[in-house]
Amino acid sequence: MIKVNNFWGYQIITEFAGVDLWRLSKAVYVEVITNEGKLCYTMDIGFPTNMRSGSHLIDFLIPKFTQNNLYNLALLCHDFAYTKLPNGENPIPRAEADELLRQMVIMSGVLGRFKAWLMYKVLRLFGQSAYDSENTGEYAGAEELMKFERKPK
Repeated sequence: MIKVNNFWGYQIITEFAGVDLWRLSKAVYVEVITNEGKLCYTMDIGFPTNMRSGSHLIDFLIPKFTQNNLYNLALLCHDFAYTKLPNGENPIPRAEADELLRQMVIMSGVLGRFKAWLMYKVLRLFGQSAYDSENTGEYAGAEELMKFERKPK
């Protein structure tokens, strides 16, 4: 199983783009160091994100975003993983994306193990349609704003 050892990235700066939608107003690079190597995510200006999907009613339990950039980067990487690349494929398998998110939000210090597990379980139960969906609507063209590289150990 993949294990996150550390991660870092640029400060996220967004512009409001509609109900529960933001677009990056500055490019973001994130590097996730795992037991298997490095995962390198690049999102250019304009990349769309909803940060955490779902109702604002659960913000007290699992926030959409916070002042903690590491938490926000974890959410952004997960959105990235659920977005199709130019070849029509997702950058990483869904199970890996969900597990990385679980570990990264714990590492950020914002969510404890139980809340991270709860987030993970909800994603495993209800996330398949989002993972399978095409880049349409507000996400149309997102594939042109993203680059992904997996660097083995």
